[in-house]
Amino acid sequence: MQKRLQLLLTTLGCLVLFFTSRNISAQKTLWQIGKADKSDAEFALAPSGYPHFLEKDFGWEDGYFLIGKSNPETDWPYALPGPQDSWGGTAPNAGLHAPELNILFGIDKATEHGQYVLIIDLLDMSAEKPPFFKVMINDRSWEFQLPKGSGDSTLKGGQTNYPGHEIKIPIPINLIRNGGNDIKLQSLWGSWIVFDQIRLEGPADTKISVSQNAFIRSVDAANYQTKVDGKSVQPLLIDVQHISGEPLLEAFVDGKKIFQKRIESGQYIFEAPMPAVTTAKESRYEIKSDNQLLQSGTINRSPQKEITPADYVDTKIGTAHSRWMIAPGPWMPFSMVKISPDNQNAGWQAGYDPIFESVGGFSHIHEWTMSGLSMLPVNGPLITEIGDQIHPDKGYRSRIDKNTEEAPLGYYKVHLTKYDITAELTATTRCSFQRYTFPKEKV
Repeated sequence: MQKRLQLLLTTLGCLVLFFTSRNISAQKTLWQIGKADKSDAEFALAPSGYPHFLEKDFGWEDGYFLIGKSNPETDWPYALPGPQDSWGGTAPNAGLHAPELNILFGIDKATEHGQYVLIIDLLDMSAEKPPFFKVMINDRSWEFQLPKGSGDSTLKGGQTNYPGHEIKIPIPINLIRNGGNDIKLQSLWGSWIVFDQIRLEGPADTKISVSQNAFIRSVDAANYQTKVDGKSVQPLLIDVQHISGEPLLEAFVDGKKIFQKRIESGQYIFEAPMPAVTTAKESRYEIKSDNQLLQSGTINRSPQKEITPADYVDTKIGTAHSRWMIAPGPWMPFSMVKISPDNQNAGWQAGYDPIFESVGGFSHIHEWTMSGLSMLPVNGPLITEIGDQIHPDKGYRSRIDKNTEEAPLGYYKVHLTKYDITAELTATTRCSFQRYTFPKEKV
């Protein structure tokens, strides 16, 4: 009896292990751009048309590759330049530009089990200036300092013996959402990369949806209130990408239509007015295009602070490769202090460029070719060198979480990830006010 029971338990254990293994391994390729064949021939501009990158309108924020609609032969360039490549839009007096490629894809029903994995196979990359490469998936980012490639021959259509380089990113299961998803590829510094293939693997029961005339990137309840026709409303923010035609976009909340708009070419973020609430409430929304359901789900509504038109201002706008008078600092007119974050090396510019995701200090002086009185909250061992814009982990400078960066009129906020410190700035005409929130265990 004892032996039979042991045999039964062993058999059941094997069955549990078998079914567990099946569940873990039930993965499939959800979509792919290109083929893993050590060739870039299936992409646009290949094998040597990289000088036409801008001419073909690649690399801009509003560009996209839509899974299920776009074609790699025309819509995905074989090479992505970095900020140090003039053919990507950078020049000594035109500013540093980090071209980006955006992948849009829809999920009919995201699962709560399994694993998503993004795989980027690179055919080659610059040997002289290896890229510092960033991948952003929805609101989460990963950064990679890529190794040296073989040289310029692959970029120019030649053959090399370079073995290629694979980037594999396990994605948290809750990061992929029902409806629209967005992946952004960008070289923050350095030079070019050449693609072999990009693919997303995921649970076998995941279904990719294909948009016809409009794509919903995201739907969120705004963290503010405003007034429409004298009534307080909490906007439902609808980030939509036009695909084709002139579709009629409609938004419904709890069964009531709150918005409709016929859209044309471009990307939009609409404010669909929901009546403001006095207590927390969960609501269901539906977004339709020409009466076809694009996306549905739930949102959490709650009382919010009412804003004015001035609160829509983002002082980071225009700061790329800017002069001394354009920086995201909380400055007063004709003030004695002009405090602002500095992330650039010494030079003739304003000291801040959004391409660099670090901060070396908060300076009180931003005038013609001048800066000064820099401060930065730190903890840990004493470091006296500021570090370098290209190497954000050197010196006392700190990487920042770009998702925490705020720069409305009169205020600046960011989280310094190296020190786990949140910095907040504001100013009067004669002085600055700074508030630094330190982690409790390091105070």
